[in-house]
Amino acid sequence: MGDDTNGCSSMGGFTWCEALATCVRVWITPCPDTLEIDAPTPTHNVTSVPTTVPIPGHDKDKDDDTTVGTVDGARVIALLCTIIAVGLSLHLIRGHLKNYVKPQRQRYVIRIVWMVPIYAMNSFLSLCFIEYAPVFDVPRDVYESYVLYNFVALLIDYMGGEDEAKAFFAAQPPQKHWWPFHWLGDHDMSVFLETTRLCVLQYSIVRPVTAFTTLFLYFGGDWDDTDWYPNSPNLWIMVINNISVSIALMYLVYFYHATLPCASLQRAKPLLKFIAVKLIVFFCFWQSMVISLLVSFGVITRRFAHKDDDKTTTGLNDFVICMEMAFFALLHECVFSWREHTRRDDGIGTTPLQRALTYDQAFRDMFFVGDVTADLGRIICEAPTVCWRGGKRVRQAQREREARRQQQARHKMELPPHEEAKHAASPQLSREPSLPVDDLADVPLDRPDDPNWGWSEGEKGTFV
Repeated sequence: MGDDTNGCSSMGGFTWCEALATCVRVWITPCPDTLEIDAPTPTHNVTSVPTTVPIPGHDKDKDDDTTVGTVDGARVIALLCTIIAVGLSLHLIRGHLKNYVKPQRQRYVIRIVWMVPIYAMNSFLSLCFIEYAPVFDVPRDVYESYVLYNFVALLIDYMGGEDEAKAFFAAQPPQKHWWPFHWLGDHDMSVFLETTRLCVLQYSIVRPVTAFTTLFLYFGGDWDDTDWYPNSPNLWIMVINNISVSIALMYLVYFYHATLPCASLQRAKPLLKFIAVKLIVFFCFWQSMVISLLVSFGVITRRFAHKDDDKTTTGLNDFVICMEMAFFALLHECVFSWREHTRRDDGIGTTPLQRALTYDQAFRDMFFVGDVTADLGRIICEAPTVCWRGGKRVRQAQREREARRQQQARHKMELPPHEEAKHAASPQLSREPSLPVDDLADVPLDRPDDPNWGWSEGEKGTFV
């Protein structure tokens, strides 16, 4: 009773499964979806036996399907944004090369502007060939660190050169460290330029090292963008990069606040330049970390991009960067325009040439790296002095804090008992003198019941 044509008890929850040729409870033993076809009938009288063939692609997990439309649409949008970013950046670089009147400064500017097309093209290639994304990310990360060096060098050139910048900082009052680094004391302004340059350019060393480490881990099969366990290489590389980029950003902000009185630099509108560089270098870095966290915690599902979480993180980050580069290319057209370098009376930094270099000369000068090697050698030589002076400043700050604590403890011990009780009690109106009795021997006092008691000669009679 309750059996179907195959003898399965419907009362017990059994149904016939063609693929397994038996009665099963589907919530205990899943039955694969199948398609019934008839096998070829033999010549002798044999009943046709149904044969089952799995339906192609139907047994896959629906969550593993790649949303082809989403990926293809993202690539088309990323391609359009990349074309816009590269076209605007090349137009701006061509304007600088045709008006190359301040070679040293415009060399720094062109190197910074190249960041947008490099970011856009590498991100687009990474989006199209997602399996080789770490290979395309290495040039982008290395050039990112190179841009920071050129940005600091550009700011120094706007101040009139290194000698003028050192003299300016030496004449400024000490800058205080912000919380939670206030225990380091004040900045030593005599080496403030060297300290800022060293703390910013350490990111130019850390970032390429971690980028190549990521590449080696990728080829070794040990890299996963969404792995945040304590033994994960991704976690520790992200921690190192975060510390390095935070130090660089903090000292760039210190540099900006210290140069607010510098008229030559302020005429160059450094705030917009700070924003244009910081948003690309620092914001894109933290953006990739946030996307990785959102994917790993399931906020962003795999249907947005590819089958696995690692490719979803990489693909979504590359897509967003391609769109952002179109915006930054427009921003660079306004911030790093070639027109500001052609005015001879701008009073900003070095004096321009009498006649601009030819296009060929400017193009060759754009790839000159002699200044980079010279500056790196100077920074390496300055590093021991900067570290020694910084340690000396920290020890001095510790001694000052200890002296203040001892002074406060001594002052507390010298207070009379009745003064301590008075401070502890609620405030009461009292006409007793605040000075100790011994110090009031030579002070002429009026009668306590005098209404003008305690007021000066000019104030007597005013409040009666």
